[in-house]
Amino acid sequence: MNISPLIFHRSLGLQTPHDQSEDFSRVFTSYLYHYVDYDSSTRFTLSKGIRGHHRGVNCIGADETDGRWMVTGGADGSVLVWDLEQGYHEDNIKASTTVLHKDKPDHGISSIRFNPHNSSLFSITSYSSTLSLFSLTPSSPICLQTYPFDSHLYTHSTSPASISTALIAVAGSSPHIRLIDPRISSTSQTLFGHVTSVLSVSWSPIYSSILASGGRDGSVRVWDIRYGANCLGSLDVNTMPRVANRAAGKAHDGGVNGLVWTSDGRRIVSAGMDGKMRVWNAGDGRNTNVIFPPVVKNKFQSEFPIVITESDDAVGGEMVWIGNEEELLAFDLENGKMLKRVGIPKSEARDGIGRITSLVRRQGNGELYTSHALRDGKKLLGRREGVAGWKAKWLWKEDDVEVEQTEKQKKLQNIFEKATKGPVRFS
Repeated sequence: MNISPLIFHRSLGLQTPHDQSEDFSRVFTSYLYHYVDYDSSTRFTLSKGIRGHHRGVNCIGADETDGRWMVTGGADGSVLVWDLEQGYHEDNIKASTTVLHKDKPDHGISSIRFNPHNSSLFSITSYSSTLSLFSLTPSSPICLQTYPFDSHLYTHSTSPASISTALIAVAGSSPHIRLIDPRISSTSQTLFGHVTSVLSVSWSPIYSSILASGGRDGSVRVWDIRYGANCLGSLDVNTMPRVANRAAGKAHDGGVNGLVWTSDGRRIVSAGMDGKMRVWNAGDGRNTNVIFPPVVKNKFQSEFPIVITESDDAVGGEMVWIGNEEELLAFDLENGKMLKRVGIPKSEARDGIGRITSLVRRQGNGELYTSHALRDGKKLLGRREGVAGWKAKWLWKEDDVEVEQTEKQKKLQNIFEKATKGPVRFS
């Protein structure tokens, strides 16, 4: 039996009109993403006295309010904090501080999230079966609370729409999803429905009670936590969403380790270990049949690197970015067309920079940052870390040759110069 799309649509609360207003920052940032390249001029290094990620970097998190702070988690359980504004113009970003040894997990970090309402708070999950909440301080981050679990943890998600509590959904090798209220020291709710490990979770950016999750069995389930532990529906690649049960719909033929909502909460992008990516209409739960080229490499059970960047009609639609082994790929969310393919330079690979393990965007700057595994057991030299930046080339590399501007670039330049009262050159 299939669930009614009308009921599904109403349950997700998607009957309100979408506000199409755009500010200048969004337009300009959207433009920057179309010209992203590997930033080989900026290096991430360690300050004296700080111990780094000796076994590579598993994951990365960036604050979603100020766009200043970034945190990286290592395969050895180490956690480093980076101030992206300090030393930024000297092309050498140094780790500001590190989590004390007594507070770091015994095993590798699996995911990092900043509180979407407070850039001084972040949380981490680890393969040590713990979720830890931290507060940034001028010295070392302070561990506020640690929650022990009975299974390995793969990922977590903090609700951007839940301002009062900022509920945290935690997923791992257990088939159950645990909801954590940071105001209390125990699990506030448990969601039952998956029959295997849960590899991905993602809250709706608009509605605080709506959560999507991806299972190792290829299922994508949508939850409304107002209705207790019952799943609202399960997405199916061929039909409308099905009523939640143990024989629910199939979204992928492999584990779903990547889930992300569009900023308006109207679409969900899923990535499966079958090498497929799909776009779902959150209003009725249907597959939108967007076809992506067969180039996606997704063979690791860990969280798949995927983000969606801003849209603007003047410069193009929303872009889906993925970390595809040792390259970044960007696709048009509307039609699946590949828009950009940028690889790690060979010189960087020779130095030991390996596959991309995690991907985040810097809020309001048109920049992307990636964490990397170490290649063939190599160790990076010069106290350097497996972190890289990607941004519009003309922002970090001067060009002696004037490049003729397109009409679109001229219009954007005029807007930007009026807003900043300063000259800017597009190339």
